Amino acid sequence: MADGADEPWGVLALLAAVGFAVFRERAEVSAFRLWVAAGLVGLALGIWSLVTPLVMGVFFAGALACLLADRRCWIGHAGLFFLALPLISSLQFYGGYPLRWLVGACSEFVLGLFGLEVEALGAMLRWRGEMIAIDAPCSGVQMIWASTFFACLLICIYKLDARRSLLLLQVSSVTVFLGNVARNCLLFFVESGLVELGDWAHDAIGVVAFLGVLGVVGVVGRRLRTCSRVRENAERVSRSHERGYGLKLVGQGALAVMCLWMAFASGRSSEILAEGPVADDLADSVRGDLVKEGWEPLTFDAASGRFVKSFPGTIELFGQDGRRLLARTIRRATRRYHLSADCYRALGYEIEPLPLLREPDGTLWGRVLAFRGQERIELRERVVSQDGQAWTDPSSWFWSAMLGRSQGPWVAYSEVVLR
Repeated sequence: MADGADEPWGVLALLAAVGFAVFRERAEVSAFRLWVAAGLVGLALGIWSLVTPLVMGVFFAGALACLLADRRCWIGHAGLFFLALPLISSLQFYGGYPLRWLVGACSEFVLGLFGLEVEALGAMLRWRGEMIAIDAPCSGVQMIWASTFFACLLICIYKLDARRSLLLLQVSSVTVFLGNVARNCLLFFVESGLVELGDWAHDAIGVVAFLGVLGVVGVVGRRLRTCSRVRENAERVSRSHERGYGLKLVGQGALAVMCLWMAFASGRSSEILAEGPVADDLADSVRGDLVKEGWEPLTFDAASGRFVKSFPGTIELFGQDGRRLLARTIRRATRRYHLSADCYRALGYEIEPLPLLREPDGTLWGRVLAFRGQERIELRERVVSQDGQAWTDPSSWFWSAMLGRSQGPWVAYSEVVLR
C-alpha cells in the first residue's frame, strides 16, 4: 500500500474498517471464527511461495475480518478489510479488458435501439467506418470499488443483516454495470461528433454517472434500513441456533471456495508462465530499427537493472531529443508488464487519462498524463505482435495472449514525452 503504484483509496477503507472495529459491539469471538482465522493464516503461510503478496493479503484480510468484524454487520465490515488491500491496479489489469468488452457489447445493443448501426469489436466501437475506443478508465473498475465501499459503509452504519447486506451489494454491482453502460453510450454521442460539446463533457458525463450510481445505492440502503424490523426476543432465541449453523456453513463454504480457487490459480500460473518462442533475434531487430530512426541506447541505474534481469524478456532504454522510449520484448504472458503510469504514480506523480492517440499512419497509442508540480509528462503505450496485431494497454494484450488469440513474442513500447 505504501509504494504508491496503486490508487490510495484503500487507506479510506482501512480507516473505516479500524474505526468500526473500535466501536463495534463487544462480544466474545466464537471458536468457529478463531478456527477460520487460524485456517486462513495457516493456508496463506503454507502457499506463500506459490502466490503473490496481494493474494497473501487476501487471506490475512479474511483472518482480520474473522477476529475484528462486527457480528451485527459482518459482511459489510469484512468487505472493508478486503477493500483496504491495493486492489485497483490489479483489477484494472486482469478485469479491465473483459469489462470493456462486455460494456462494448451492451452499448452496441443499446445504441442499436436508437437506430445506430454500431458494431462492437473488442474494446472498440465501429461506426461509419470510424473506430471509437472504450479506453481503460471506461472499464468501470474504480466505480466498482467506490460503489462497493459505499455499500459496505452503509451496511456498517445501518447494521444490516446478512440477507439485506448481500442484497445491497448485489444492487451496487448491477447499478455500477448499468451506469457504466449508460456512461459509455453517452460518451459515444460525444466522441462520434453526433453531439457537439466541449472538452468538459467527457469528465462531466463520468461524474454524473458516478453520482447516479452512488445515489441509487444510497436510496436502496436507506430503504433496506427502513424495512428492517427488530425481531422479538423469543423469535431471536429460537432461531439463533439455525442462524449460527447457517453462518458456519457459509464460512466453511467460503473457505473451501478459496482453497479451490487457489489450487486453480496455482495450476493456471504454470500455464501463464509457460515459455513462448525465444526471441533474441527480435530484440536485436527492434534495437537496430530504433537506432536507424535516431534513437540512442541508454543504460539503466542499479535499481532498474534488477527489474530488467527478472523480466521475462529483454528491456532496453533509448533517448532522442528529450524523449525516452522503453522497448520490451516479451516472451510470455506476464503480469510484470504493466502500465508505465503505475511506476510514475509510485514516484509521486498524479495520473490523468488521455484519449487515444492516432498517428497519421493509423497507429494507435494509449496515453496518460503524469504531472508533479510544474512537470508534465505524457506517457504513451503500445504492444505489437509479429502477426500485425496491436494493443494500447496491458490488459487487452494479456487476455489476447492468454486466450491464444496472439502468439509471442511481442514488443511493448512505452514512450515518455515532456509537455
